[in-house]
Amino acid sequence: MKRKLNKSTIIIIVVIAALAALLAVFSALNRQDTGLGSEAARGGDSVGAGTLTVIADGKAIKTYSIDDLKSFPPVTVQKDIASGKHDDESGLFTGAPLEDVLDAAAPGWRSVYKEFIFRAEDAFTSSVFASDIEKGDNVLIVYEQDGAPIPGGGEGGKGPLRVLIVDDEFGNRSAQMLVSVEMKK
Repeated sequence: MKRKLNKSTIIIIVVIAALAALLAVFSALNRQDTGLGSEAARGGDSVGAGTLTVIADGKAIKTYSIDDLKSFPPVTVQKDIASGKHDDESGLFTGAPLEDVLDAAAPGWRSVYKEFIFRAEDAFTSSVFASDIEKGDNVLIVYEQDGAPIPGGGEGGKGPLRVLIVDDEFGNRSAQMLVSVEMKK
């Protein structure tokens, strides 16, 4: 016994299939799998937690260890970070200005790149514009809080690296467990 599908049932099936295909495409585009942090999240020794990779035009151009970042003139700021989801946070944060890090990794970045995307070990992303970075010591790659190294995600912490936007009241752009910054035109 064969059943014939009516026109509205066929339309519903086609719409559902199209939405599923669209979801698959957007998922693939959003994934941005750079491989950064994935090994670290599983406990491997590849690039990830404890290093910051600068990416330009889809390619890693420089990777900094925490010791490398400490070689830049340190900036320490007292910062209160308000959060709508978690407890508010306050502390004395020390790190390297992103402006200095980018100057060393990609001299001339100011004339080419306008957006900077931060990626965390847990795949969280946030971004800033060049104007945020060029405000002096406004965007920091932080490696210490209250004079001590920031514990990594595997230790229940928010580090060992994180980005801190000094002039932001809220911490929604301050990516924790930072592993990369990608420069976009």
